[in-house]
Amino acid sequence: MLLKLSEQLSLNASVGEVWKLLRDTSRLTGLLPGVDGVKPLQEVGNESYSANVSERIGPFKITMNLQVSITDAVEPSLLIATIKGADSMGLNRMTGSMQVALSAAPGGTQMHFEASIEVLGKLATLGAVPIRRRTTQVFAEFAKNIQGQFEKEIS
Repeated sequence: MLLKLSEQLSLNASVGEVWKLLRDTSRLTGLLPGVDGVKPLQEVGNESYSANVSERIGPFKITMNLQVSITDAVEPSLLIATIKGADSMGLNRMTGSMQVALSAAPGGTQMHFEASIEVLGKLATLGAVPIRRRTTQVFAEFAKNIQGQFEKEIS
């Protein structure tokens, strides 16, 4: 099952301030619901991180070990990454890509986030509706948390 997500945010901060948040892995992942245990992976020539993600979808709780690798970073406007991972038994798998683009806007920064995620295995048998619903909720909460970071700084 393939999920495509897109969020457009207007942030009350400069492009440089938003870029700084995107490159602060511990701060950024702290804004993602269900993410725990993020750590950098020691891979030569590759900026990668591992993360444990736990989420409840319908009656099921899913925990996956994900690897996020930055494939392109154009400071301070574009960040592209790949995602791959599975649960501990290999029954559920996920692969995909995400892209965050920043541009200056009157009064702040426009942040455009896109993700394309393929869900495979038993999790995919739950069907697109509950997975899409929960994924949309998680991304909306993430967007709200990002906006909250810059509202706090202005106050």
